[in-house]
Formats: sequence, structure tokens, C-alpha cells
Amino acid sequence: MTSDPIAQALAALRQKDFVAARDFVRGYAQEHPLEFRHYLIKGLAELALKEWSAAASTFDETVRNFPHQSQAWFNLGTALENMGEIDRAIDAYEQCLARKPDTAEAAGNLSNLYRRRGRLIDAEAMARRALENGASKAQALNVLGLAVKVQGRFDEAVGIFAEALRAAPQDPTILANLANLAVDQFKFDEAWDMFAAARAVDDNPAIRHHEGMARLLAGDFKAGWPLYESRLELPGALRVHPTCPRWNGESLAGKTLMLVAEQGFGDTIQFCRYGRLLADQGATLVLVVRQPMLRLLAANLPGRVITENEALPFADFWLPLLSLPFALNKLRPDEAPAAPYLHVPDSAQRAFPANGKPRIGVVWSGSPTHERDYERSIAVELFEPLWKHAVADFVAPSSGFDHKLLPSKTPFQPLDPPLADFADTAALLASLDLLVTVDTAAAHLAGAIGTKTFLLLPLCPDWRWGISGETTAWYGCITLIRQKRAGDWKGAIDDLVGQAEDYLLKACSE
Repeated sequence: MTSDPIAQALAALRQKDFVAARDFVRGYAQEHPLEFRHYLIKGLAELALKEWSAAASTFDETVRNFPHQSQAWFNLGTALENMGEIDRAIDAYEQCLARKPDTAEAAGNLSNLYRRRGRLIDAEAMARRALENGASKAQALNVLGLAVKVQGRFDEAVGIFAEALRAAPQDPTILANLANLAVDQFKFDEAWDMFAAARAVDDNPAIRHHEGMARLLAGDFKAGWPLYESRLELPGALRVHPTCPRWNGESLAGKTLMLVAEQGFGDTIQFCRYGRLLADQGATLVLVVRQPMLRLLAANLPGRVITENEALPFADFWLPLLSLPFALNKLRPDEAPAAPYLHVPDSAQRAFPANGKPRIGVVWSGSPTHERDYERSIAVELFEPLWKHAVADFVAPSSGFDHKLLPSKTPFQPLDPPLADFADTAALLASLDLLVTVDTAAAHLAGAIGTKTFLLLPLCPDWRWGISGETTAWYGCITLIRQKRAGDWKGAIDDLVGQAEDYLLKACSE
């Protein structure tokens, strides 16, 4: 057996003994700090082990020492993408292509990330580049189909996915993407057939999760909620991992039940309402949330509210928050505890400037890390017809932007003091006559405290808003304003302006 640690590490990589491969080069790296091979081996082993942060650190050091190595930039992008560091991953893939322009896999990955960032034309161009540079035909066509679909060119996307299937007839990802394309067009019977075909090949949690969301969107709650549980099998589904048993309907009298927040802030606001039903069964509740939610929910919910970075206390059972409708067999939205169910904490009460004009809040973007943020966030300039027609004071109840970066014609003034958390945001929303928002946490918070809200939705919205109608059983004070054509925010905002004027006239006359 060779004593050369590089040879030993390479042999271990081939045998998929990734821990050994990493260990073989550890000492070698200290003696040969400026040799590329040990960085590559160590980083590849960490990628294979899904140690994303470690791999990112390794390849970040690699590109500093060997900036010309395109493979190192590609691997850095892979690690960062898996960490959710989308903008840094984009930069790494772009650096890879700058050094080796025909790297097809980097182009394909960039297409997916450009799509998530709303750079739809760039996403299509990069998908075509991947195809031209020799990427797997089925995979490249799949990426291209996604890039075309999000631009609303559904018929063209169907043809591209069909061509991809001819290249790989049993590819479950392509089958699932065809199913999701059918969902985007509300062709649910076609979608169920395609989901069934995909699951017959590979019944994996990602496909079940997408079918679950599609079933919920279509109003098939009985089938949708069990499938939606598959989200918990996906990587990174939970930020907190209790060690006690999951609650499966046992008596809660005298028991402590831990409820764990998941996904976004809006999800926490929407589903925390079910906690009281569990408290009514005799449970002592512990709700684990992110820091910005702490003050709001501690003032509103029974039991104890802690943050995710605190040590978890004892609990007899636990549940993820979005599993509560399924666990309680409250499957339909009209079976949920009614809104409003939150109030502004005393510690957050404050007076906001008033001059007799109606106060309208406007939220135009959500978290850029949301997988489908490109479908919900829009340019603030598109709201110009609203402040041209409505005689009102406008405020922006968000803390994630710099007023100095807003276009000069926007009417917003900085909040002083700024909003510190969701308790402060609740106080601001409670002071409004109307909130106008895209699909963000602000919509859920306004609905939960009872502030009149117009919610702008893409043609195919998130599952919780259903496929039609202007009202939602989740929140009685929310009016849904839907796109009539994919990507047509101008038409939706024209509808919004008319409804906002009518609402304000009626409210002022009462």
C-alpha cells in the first residue's frame, strides 16, 4: 500500500470513504500549504459528506490561493448554494465561467439561481448556454423548461419538458416539473397523472411535498395535508430538532408540548393560532420561534415563548407548527381559529404621526431567500398609480430596506424610531387605514390583528390562497387581488387602485 497521502486520499475518494480521504490530506496540507490537490480532495470530501459550511470554507481558501482554478470556483458555488447563500453562489459560478466559459454545469446552476433572483431573461440565456456547451441534454432541457415556464410561456415549456423526457423517459424530476407546470395552469387532473408517474419512478419527499402543496392549492385538503408532511424529510426543513417524541394524539393533560416554528415569519403568524386549541386540551405550551417574533407572540399566546438560539427546555412531546392542522384534524381553513387572534403588545404601543389623511401601508417585497420570491416581489415603482390616485399618507412597514435607495418619486418617509421586531410592526399596522402588500409576513400579521388588507397575488399563488375568489377563510379582513395573466402586475395594481379608492371613500363616509 502506498504511503503517499495524496494517493491514499484519492483511493479513499474512489471508494467513497470520504472521512478517510479528508483525514489523509490533513497532515499533508500543513506541510504543503500551497499545493492545490489537498484543497481539492478535502473540499470534495466535505461536499460528499454534505458538510456545506466546511466545504465553503475550504474552497474559499482555495480560490484565494488559486484564483485561476475554475473547478474551485464551481465547488465553492455548490457549497454556497446548498447553504442558501444565493448571491455568493452566483458570484462563484460567474467566476468559474469567467475562467472556463464552457463549464456547462456552472451555467445550468446559474440559470436556476438567476431564476430564483427574478433574473428571468438571464436564466433562460444561461440555460441555453448550458445546452450548447454539452450539458446532459435531459438536465439542460429541464433547466431551460423551468426558465421558460416562469416567464409565462407555458406552451413552449411543455414542449421543452417533453423533449427532455424523450431524452430521459423515466426521469422523475422532469415528470414532477411537468406536473408543477400543469398546476401553474390549474390543469389539476394532468398534474395528478404526472405526479403519479414521477412517484412511480421515485417516491421521494420533494415530489410528495410538491404534490401536497398542489393538492392544498386545489382544495383537496384530505389528500394534501398528509403529503405536505413530506416537507419535514427535506434537508434544512427545521432549524430546531427536539429530542422528545412527536405528538400523535396522546392525552395532553398535564403534559408539556413544544411547538417548533418553521419556514418563514408569515407561516409562524398564520399557524400559531392553533396553539390555543392544544392549551384547551390541558397542554403546557412551549413555542420556539426566531428572535423577531418573540415579543409579539409572548404577549399573545398561552404558555412560554422562547427563541431558537436558547437551550430547549423539557417537553413530553413536540410538533412542527405547520403540522397542527393535520395533527388536530382541522384540515379546512374555515376550521381554523378565526382571526383576529393577535393584538399589539403593551410594550409596543406608540403614536404615529397623523394629519387627517388616511394612512396606507405598502409592502412590495419579501425575503429574497424565499424559493419563489421572483413570483411575489415586485418593483416599488409599479405602485405609482396608487399614490397618484389615492389622497393619503403612505408608509412602508418594513425594516429590510434603505430609504435612501428608493426611487425619488416614492412618497415614503423613514420611520423614527425604526421598527425593531414584529411587535413594532404590529403597532404600525394597527395604525393604518389600509395595507397594500404582496404575499409576505406583513399580510399575515395584518390579517391576524384585523387591519384591512389588499393582498396582491401571482396568477398561481401559494397554496394557502387557493385558485380563485377575493376572500380567504384564513383572514376575514384580507381582500385577494389576483393576476389575470402570469407576470401581469400592472393589471393587478390597476384593479387594486380602483378597489382601494372605493374602500377609502366608503370608510371615510362611515
